[in-house]
Amino acid sequence: MDAAAEPRSAFHELGLPDANELQVKADLLRFVAGEIRRRGLTQKDAGELLDLDQPNVSALVNEKLGRFSVQKLMALVGRLGFAVSIHVEGSGVAFDVPLRRAA
Repeated sequence: MDAAAEPRSAFHELGLPDANELQVKADLLRFVAGEIRRRGLTQKDAGELLDLDQPNVSALVNEKLGRFSVQKLMALVGRLGFAVSIHVEGSGVAFDVPLRRAA
């Protein structure tokens, strides 16, 4: 996929230099928060499952990007039982890098 075909986010529209990383963080954060809601977990239960204190669970549920790194969010996705991988593509190359297998 060339750069012109990549989806544009609000982060890109604002011209932020770390727009790609912010978009990845937003997608992962939204996934984790959505999974907490989908499972009907209380903040206490989510904290125990994810090994987070209550303020960080609250930040997750309220989708506060600044509190979490991409690496931390990928670890949380893994703790929820999902596999995480990175897909690399371009110049005739495509491969996946598995980061964490589901429990």
